[in-house]
Amino acid sequence: MRPTTLIACLCLAAPAALAADRHHNSGSEALRAAEPVNTMCPVSKEPIAPSAGTAEHKGRTIGFCCPGCGRAFLAWDESRKDEFVAETLAGHASGTKHAGHAGEPPAQEGAEAWTDPYPLDTCPISGQKLGSMGDPVVKKYDGREVRFCCAACIDAFEADLVASWKKVDEAMIEDQLRYYPMDVCVVSGEPLVEDTAKNIVYGNRLVRLCGQACEREFTADPKKFIDKLDKATADAQRRDYPLDTCVVAGAKLGSMGEPTEMVIAGRLLRFCCAGCEPRAKAEPSGFIAEIDKAWQAKGRFIPDADEPREAGR
Repeated sequence: MRPTTLIACLCLAAPAALAADRHHNSGSEALRAAEPVNTMCPVSKEPIAPSAGTAEHKGRTIGFCCPGCGRAFLAWDESRKDEFVAETLAGHASGTKHAGHAGEPPAQEGAEAWTDPYPLDTCPISGQKLGSMGDPVVKKYDGREVRFCCAACIDAFEADLVASWKKVDEAMIEDQLRYYPMDVCVVSGEPLVEDTAKNIVYGNRLVRLCGQACEREFTADPKKFIDKLDKATADAQRRDYPLDTCVVAGAKLGSMGEPTEMVIAGRLLRFCCAGCEPRAKAEPSGFIAEIDKAWQAKGRFIPDADEPREAGR
């Protein structure tokens, strides 16, 4: 049975099930179990809505804010569903709600499994060039990488995470928009309308969506859509790729067999061999600058200003 059918069936079946419980044992444990155990949607973290339908997981009823989140929840693996129910019940027992920490942006689902390296060449707090004060300090938040010029900047970043992330995201969106390869939503395939398109940054990568519902679907399975975006980026940039040498080693592409490639910050990077890839991930900003310069020499992907906006400015 498809997830959409399951949600519909559950919505229709719930009133009959409740009526039967009331007839046989008003106030019974079965009746109480039919009520959602959660007040916040497991996918969107928004309040659940009675009209959105419910799903059952191991005898527990789960509520959602909309049917799309119900479909996303059904696609989760069993351990992830178990964890959500356990955390929700633990929250009820302690008088708290299942939600993120106050003052922090929502955690990125699956972020521990995937993130681009931090692509900006400046510290998000001081604005200093990374490397100008020694090796950058690398830290991850919910799996997402950030790089600082020194450890002293970390406390300032964490003092107001919402404002800090907003500044970083704005810089990454401005930088990556010119390279974005799709004029349709990566989730729905619908055209991106400038007045309503939603730009989000996931794992340091710009993702453009047509609306809130698609953001929920993206968050439920981000790797699927990142892979789709990577393919679109590589296909768009490979044909006219501006370098015939490895962006890391400088060797001729093809001199060591079929070139390898990856996408970082919306740019396709091509290598003479897989051995060059770790260095690109470890020191991304220099190689990003090199590919930017090569594209701009061909008159492509030129930023509106003299140089992309930096996070520290």
